Formats: sequence, structure tokens, C-alpha cells
Amino acid sequence: MARSVPRSGFWLSLAICIADIAKVVLLMRFDLHLHTTASDGHLSPAELVIAALSAGLDAIAVTDHDTVAAVAPALDSAAGSQLRVIPGVELSATYDSRDVHILGYFVDCEDSTFLARLEVLRAARLTRAIAMVDSLAAAGMDMSIDEVLELTAGGSVGRSHVARALVDRGHAKSVAEAFELLIGRGRPFYVPKPGTSALDVLSVVRAAGGISVLAHPGVTKVDDLIPALIDAGLGGIEAFHGEHSSADRERYSKIAHEAGLLCTGGSDFHTSSSPGPGLGQVEMPDSVLRDLLHAAGSRSSRS
Repeated sequence: MARSVPRSGFWLSLAICIADIAKVVLLMRFDLHLHTTASDGHLSPAELVIAALSAGLDAIAVTDHDTVAAVAPALDSAAGSQLRVIPGVELSATYDSRDVHILGYFVDCEDSTFLARLEVLRAARLTRAIAMVDSLAAAGMDMSIDEVLELTAGGSVGRSHVARALVDRGHAKSVAEAFELLIGRGRPFYVPKPGTSALDVLSVVRAAGGISVLAHPGVTKVDDLIPALIDAGLGGIEAFHGEHSSADRERYSKIAHEAGLLCTGGSDFHTSSSPGPGLGQVEMPDSVLRDLLHAAGSRSSRS
């Protein structure tokens, strides 16, 4: 059963977490963008912690899509080890009908208003999955939403679950092919999620005591939106993402530095069979973690 941290003790627990990590922040290995079975990852929170320890990591951030359900189990699993777990989330949003993903670090995972907003975002995910499955079935690809939901293990549903169901049914050879031919953006059965304003999402993260970071802008191609997001309170940019090129990393680091924002980074790990860098394999300077911890500590001291 997931450990419950009393709301009154949240900031104390956060301060202890930050202090513990700060003691060993130099020469650390860390990954600040990871997914579990609470959304579209393949490892449970406990399995992710075991994998991180096996990889020699010192700190991780659990950042599932539109849910913080994996944070407490991951904290429990890491208790007594050298691995520090940072609470996080990856939130779905739109800006001018374009997809924007916002990472929230050090959010209060027991804030009732925040949790209610996450429920709304997950409901939008389910609506999208149903529409996608209905469209695929109407085109002759026999499958049901129940098959898709079985793959979520009760977690937040996403397109990857639809893709896995397509593979299981023999309608695609691989998850990558399902995206490339059927359900990826611009493909015949792509369905956009019902939009939640990115500006609203930034406000939600801030109200939950978190630090908002623009996720993988080089993947979503939203460079032109960065100034407006900064004006709305964006706290950082994920410069060191697993799919960013060296030029991307340099460009986003420069943008963040000039705007006085944090730089973060991570592998965006879902499963060991996914293409791209594996768990903890995105190299980034220690200052990424150090600056994030300093920003979180500054916020907690003001609360």
C-alpha cells in the first residue's frame, strides 16, 4: 500500500529530500524524466527503482503522464537505499491547438485541487483513446477499448497502449509501425486530445508548489511558443532530452540561460526496448540537478 505523507508534513519531507540530495550532488548520475506503469511505462515503480539502482543512479524523477500515482510507491521502494526520488509529473496541454508537454517537479502529490485536475486530464486521455479505437474498428481493425485498458494496469491510458493493442491484434508489426502508419500525428487514425490550455497547466503546477518545465521542445517543435510560456511563468526548459541533438541541447540551454530559467534533462524512459538512450544514459552537467534542488529549496522555504 502506498505510503501517505500527511499534508502538514509535505514541505518538511521535501526539505529533507532536498537536503539529502544536496549532500551528494557532485559527480552524480541522475535521470529527471521517467515513466512507469502508472502511465505508459513498462516498469512498475518498484521495478523502476531497482533498475535505477542497478544502473548506478543516485537520483531520479518519476514523471508519469497526468498522474502522480507512482511517486509514493517509488519513494517506498527507494527507502534505505542511496537512490533519491524526486516527485514529478508530465502534464498534457495545448497552445493554439498544438501539443505542449509540461513537466512539474516537486509538486505536492497530496494537494486535493491538483489531484482533481489530474483526474480531468486522465479523463481526456480516455476520451481520446475511445475515439481512436472506434475509428480503427470502423476501418476493419478489430479491437476494443477494454483490450487497450487491460494494458494500462489501471494507469493513465495513452496512444502507446493503443499501439500495443494493435500489435497484439496483428494490425501492426511493432509499436513504432503502429505510430508511423496509423496513430501518429498526421496519420489516418490520429486523434488529438481534448485541449487543456498550457497557460492553465502552468498555473496548476505553480498552485501545487511545483516547478514547471517545458518538456522536449525539440520533439514537439514549439520553439516559437517559448516566449509566451515564459511570460506565463514557465520555470525551465528540458534541454537535455534523450531525443535532442547536440545542437538542440546547446540551443535550449542558451535560451534557458538567457531567460534565467532552469535547464533539466532525462531519457524519457518507458522501456528498455524503446529506441534512444536508456535509463540514466543522457549526459548532463551536475548543475542541472543542483539548480533544480536550489529552486525547490527556495520555494519550500517561502511556504
